[in-house]
Amino acid sequence: MKSIVIALPQPSEEQRQPFRERLTSFFRRYGAAVFFLAVLLSGFVVGAVRSTAGTGQSLSLADRFLLSLPYSMSVRSPAMVFADSFCVSFIFAASLCFLALTPSGIAAIPAVIFFRGFEYGILAGHLCTAYGFKGLAYFVSVVFAGAFLSSLAFVYVSQYCMGCSLYMLLALFGNLVNGNNTLRTMFRELVLNVSYSLILIVLASLTDTVLFILIGRSFSF
Repeated sequence: MKSIVIALPQPSEEQRQPFRERLTSFFRRYGAAVFFLAVLLSGFVVGAVRSTAGTGQSLSLADRFLLSLPYSMSVRSPAMVFADSFCVSFIFAASLCFLALTPSGIAAIPAVIFFRGFEYGILAGHLCTAYGFKGLAYFVSVVFAGAFLSSLAFVYVSQYCMGCSLYMLLALFGNLVNGNNTLRTMFRELVLNVSYSLILIVLASLTDTVLFILIGRSFSF
């Protein structure tokens, strides 16, 4: 009589690792992305709280900085909507790239990401406070998709900007070996990943434009 052998699936090497080791491995690989995502969301929460705690119906000049409110976009052409969305995101991307080449970028890069989330929070809080459910519907259906894509680009590229800034800080104290080759490699990697993030930003701006044309113009504020 032939015996029947039942082969049960064996746990992978990663599954056999203790939970603490897997958690450590996760944060070693994705810790920077998690950090910048947390900074962005913190800025969003602070901005939303600030906006809803204010007058609601109007925003100060400082709060409207780099914001496009829906009632100011109603007469804009699709090209102007795209240009407005892209230019704002490009300003933040250019700021991150500039800070990546300075030792002080270690402190300033998280501040830029926080401010980007803060601006989104201001917009969301203002729309919900001033226009209620209609404002929330506008943010979710028109703003959210483009904001998600551009935020993804900022979180992605910020990791490399932070690494480059850290390199500059270490170079300042002479803690580097083979600095010229490392700097060339670091700069090449930064340029490559900035290019990827710009593609995402362009896609986010196109998404903003299409959603505003198809949905946003149907809202009256």
